[in-house]
Amino acid sequence: MNKRFYIATAISAALGIAAFMAPAGAASTEPTTPTPTSSSSSSSSSSASSTSSKTSTKSKKTEKVIPPASLVSSESYDQPLPYHMKSGYVYTTSGLNKTLGSAKDFAKITWYTYKKAVIDRSAQDKGSSVWYYVKSGSGKQSGWVWHGNLQDISEGTFNIAMKNSDYFKSKKIITMGDSITAGYDGYETLDSGYPTWLARYLGTTVDNAAYNGAFLADAGEMSTPGDLGTTVSDTNFAKYDVATIAYGTNDYGHSDATIDQIKNTLDSNIKKMKAENKNLIIYGFLPITRYDNNQNSDDVVGEGGYTMNDLRAAEAQVYQDNDVPFLNWNDIDPDLITDANHIDRFNDGRLHPAAKTYQLMARDIAKFMINNFPKDQIKKSTSTKKTTKSTKSKTKTTATKKTTTSTKSAGQY
Repeated sequence: MNKRFYIATAISAALGIAAFMAPAGAASTEPTTPTPTSSSSSSSSSSASSTSSKTSTKSKKTEKVIPPASLVSSESYDQPLPYHMKSGYVYTTSGLNKTLGSAKDFAKITWYTYKKAVIDRSAQDKGSSVWYYVKSGSGKQSGWVWHGNLQDISEGTFNIAMKNSDYFKSKKIITMGDSITAGYDGYETLDSGYPTWLARYLGTTVDNAAYNGAFLADAGEMSTPGDLGTTVSDTNFAKYDVATIAYGTNDYGHSDATIDQIKNTLDSNIKKMKAENKNLIIYGFLPITRYDNNQNSDDVVGEGGYTMNDLRAAEAQVYQDNDVPFLNWNDIDPDLITDANHIDRFNDGRLHPAAKTYQLMARDIAKFMINNFPKDQIKKSTSTKKTTKSTKSKTKTTATKKTTTSTKSAGQY
């Protein structure tokens, strides 16, 4: 019996030594993969502690970290015509791992390209592709978009018609003016001048009768077929519902016509237009600021002996006397053209707007025209609610169609 007792005691002692040494041996070897519990003592202390540890680990595992893509190459890519997004996302950086929003979020935003880049997304299990760095027309949003997700504004279902633009539904508009109304950018006449955009914002038809170099008053040998008097004489205003007048900058810069001659010419032509069509809605647009010799012309005396501010005041008085609402850029959008931004906003740095500026001008003009639409001509059936129907809008030089084809859902870009 004593022999059995000694044997049992020896075995128990041996097992105790093994149990004592086991944890020391395990601690000397680092685990190759993380485990739900980092300490054996904590996992065995209580089931509540174990559950908490597992939940925390599971939460960390579900947080997906997207590695950044790599910019392979980039170049300037300043296209004059804007795009809209038909699908996909806008990314905040060329790393393409954080989105600014989807095509749905920017359904009524137009985008201009500034850079073209090749971006390698192999770190994101995707290949290399071409991306554009874009900015919105207002300049408030910017980011990276896959080139295949951008579509010319004249295509697809892009609709930027403004609230209450249906005031102008079925109404035909004619725009009259000089090179700025014609869409000239200092080097060429664009298809996307403000009348083109105006058609889109108002969802109607616009005929552009503007002429490069046109004058408001008689300019003698420099007169053009697009001067105000000639255009009014050649136009059948009974065919139109709305007319806009935007002249004066060439009179200031290139004519010796006096301020009184300008006032008399503008007054007589407005009266002719109204006599031909008593229901004609007329809007006047005062001239934008010029920067001849990189100098703000507002208070500089021109060839006719008056400043740009004098010219604006004279035109404004005539419009007011004839009950014609007039747009003064300094009141409507004082930040459109400034001493600080005129180099960028003018394509020639002096007078003629860049494509992006023409869009901003059209936006301001459309808002002004809607806000000053004659109350007695607003149809009772006019609805201000948004509809899903697309409208056709076109100008004399550029026709843009909207279709009802559906856009693709946001894809991998």
